[in-house]
Amino acid sequence: MANNYLKPVHNYFDDVDRFEDIDDDLFLKNKRTSASSHKPQQRSTNPFEIDDDEDSTASSISAQRQAYAEKRRAIEQRTLDSTEKSLGLLYETEEVGKATAIELAKQREQLEKTSHQLDEINSTLRFSQRHLNGLKSVFGGLKNYLSGNRDQPSSATASPVASQSSQEANNINAGAFGGSSAPLSPAEHYDNHPAGNPFQAHLDSNLEDMCDNLSRLKFLATDLGTEIESQNELLDNMNYKIEDVDLKMTRQNKDMNKLLKK
Repeated sequence: MANNYLKPVHNYFDDVDRFEDIDDDLFLKNKRTSASSHKPQQRSTNPFEIDDDEDSTASSISAQRQAYAEKRRAIEQRTLDSTEKSLGLLYETEEVGKATAIELAKQREQLEKTSHQLDEINSTLRFSQRHLNGLKSVFGGLKNYLSGNRDQPSSATASPVASQSSQEANNINAGAFGGSSAPLSPAEHYDNHPAGNPFQAHLDSNLEDMCDNLSRLKFLATDLGTEIESQNELLDNMNYKIEDVDLKMTRQNKDMNKLLKK
């Protein structure tokens, strides 16, 4: 215990003497080293050295490009699907038009057959009218003979000849409907397919097919319209023939009733 108090006291002036023994060059060197350790890290000026920030930016740009490419592919696919759907509808419309043309051709055959039968009926009525006129002359002469009018020349009452149907109505030659139109001139194909772009090539091919289909539909619609107008005219002529047949039959019935009453 007493020894603790007998220990010599530390002399701080001895440390000062120790620092005075340090070389000046060593002191300055240590100072520069300490100062350089606190300096901020400078950015390298080497253009070939890849920086972390630049690498991150490049990755972001690459991701954006990839997203843009995927979005573009989706738009291209929707465009192709739309053209394929439109092309399918055009094909269906063309098939319906062809079926309509076939039905109109069958309808024309029936109308022409009916018109021909009406012509035969008119011809038969004309012959029957001549026979009726002859019978009227015979009955008239017999009546005059029996009544004692021998001095007077037997005069047969000439009945007016029934009105003949118009020559135009009897000589109607309905033009046959051409179900298939004249050979269509192929649409001028254009070659606008950029090399190495399958989407553009497929799209252009679909558009060319749509143009060709629309051209065929246009000619088909024109033919259908012409055929419908022609059949309307045929129906009008048949209506005139039916009216003529009705008038002739009514007149001949009256003449026969008069002859039977005599």
